[in-house]
Amino acid sequence: MRLPILIFISSLIMEPAFAQLGYGPEVGLGMSSMKFAPDQTFTTASGSAIFSWRAGGLIDFGLNKHIYLQAGVMIAQKGQNRDFSFYTSDTLNGDVKQTLTLYYADVPVTIIYKTGNQGSGRFFAGIGATPAYLFSGTNKISKETSILGNSYTTNQILAVTYRNPVAMFDIGLNLSAGYELPTGLFFRAYYTPSVRDIGLGTEIDKNRIWGISAGYLFGKGRNINKEADDLIDRTE
Repeated sequence: MRLPILIFISSLIMEPAFAQLGYGPEVGLGMSSMKFAPDQTFTTASGSAIFSWRAGGLIDFGLNKHIYLQAGVMIAQKGQNRDFSFYTSDTLNGDVKQTLTLYYADVPVTIIYKTGNQGSGRFFAGIGATPAYLFSGTNKISKETSILGNSYTTNQILAVTYRNPVAMFDIGLNLSAGYELPTGLFFRAYYTPSVRDIGLGTEIDKNRIWGISAGYLFGKGRNINKEADDLIDRTE
């Protein structure tokens, strides 16, 4: 029984092509929205998406010819435009318009399947998780309130602080698919819906972002002639 185990371990050690480490930058543009339900004191609510972006770096580690582990660190803008209101009576009602612009440090970790062989263009798809920490942002609020027939308007631009207006830690499901060129240049489409409610009190808030990105992988194993070189080396 020991021999098969030793052969398996040796195959992992002796195939450095699979353990080649790629690394490089990635930037993306997209849209961000949220699953949103306001505090129970409000009666109606709606939301719309805002512009989103992300930028950072990643590593690309080959586990075998087709399965790769990708992990990165990204700065990402998320948030939403939203309208919600309450109605108590004709003499007491109000409307709130809010724009949340949130800045996160994302740490996506993804298992990627790549078609074809290293050194040739190939499609890929992956699934993983994206833990995220909210470190900055703005909360722009415009309130219109009617009390006994008198209207009052207030406008505020507040800095996002610890647990105000949402919880700081988030985690999302990470889905992506794209195409990698032999040179290491790649393009991907991504979708990251949160699996954690970051709303406080009775409010519900769940981030949803989608977009497209481009990146470049440096490092060994990115050479278009790599497989041909390996074949020549094995026959010499």
